[in-house]
Amino acid sequence: MIQLEAEARSGAKSTVPVPAKTASPSAPTSAVIRIGLLSDSGLFRSGLRRILQAYRSVVLVGEGSSPPVRDLVRACAPHILLVDAQSEDALAVCGEVRQIGPRPRVILASAEGDDDWALRALKSGARGILGKTATVETLLKAVRVVHEGEVWASKEVLTLTVEELAASSPRKEEPSTKSRLSQRQQEIVRLIASGRRNKEVADRLGITEATVKAHVTHIFQKLGLHQGRMPLAATGTAGSAKT
Repeated sequence: MIQLEAEARSGAKSTVPVPAKTASPSAPTSAVIRIGLLSDSGLFRSGLRRILQAYRSVVLVGEGSSPPVRDLVRACAPHILLVDAQSEDALAVCGEVRQIGPRPRVILASAEGDDDWALRALKSGARGILGKTATVETLLKAVRVVHEGEVWASKEVLTLTVEELAASSPRKEEPSTKSRLSQRQQEIVRLIASGRRNKEVADRLGITEATVKAHVTHIFQKLGLHQGRMPLAATGTAGSAKT
C-alpha cells in the first residue's frame, strides 16, 4: 500500500499511485531532500514521520507498507528511501531499487548491528546502514551524506568491506584482489580501514579529496559495489560520518 504525505497527515489512505508534483529525483543537493518510507510496521513509519516533519531540510513525500517498490518510487519520486531493516525482504528491496536507477538511494534503518549482514546489504545496493540506536542527528547526517552520493555505515562495516577487498587468499588460479590494486589504492584501503575520512586520507597522501573519491569508487567496483558512483564516507565510530 502506498500513502502520500498529504494523506498521511489527514489519515486518509490510497492505493492508487499519484505522480509527485514537486522536485525531480535529480534535484541538486541544496534543495530539500525528498524522503520515502517503506515498512510493514506502522510504528516504524509513524516514528520516522514525526521526526522528518520537524525538519525543513527534508520532506516526507510518501510511504508504503510493502513492495513493489516501483509503485512508491513512481508515485513519490523520493531522493532517499528509508527502508525498515527488520523487514524480511529488505535486501530484495535494495536490489529492486538498484534496477530502477540512481534514484532513490536506499538507507536501511533499525539494523541489528550484524556486520556481515550489513556488508551483504551494501553489496545488494544499500547506500546507508543505520542501527537501532542511531540518534535523530545521525539519521539526518546519513540522509545528507547518502543524498550527496556517499556511503554511510559504521567504521566496523567499512573496515570489514575493505578487509574483504584486500584479502590475499583467493583461488590459486586467480590473482589476489590486493595484487590487482595499485600501491596508492592499497594505501587508501589501509587508511580507510583505520577510520580516516576522505579529507583526512587526502591530506595524509598529499592528493585532492576528489582523487581519493575516484580511487574509492574503483576499489568498491572491484568488490562488486556497482551502483553508480560510490565515494566512501569513512567513519570514526559507528553511526558517525563526515559532515
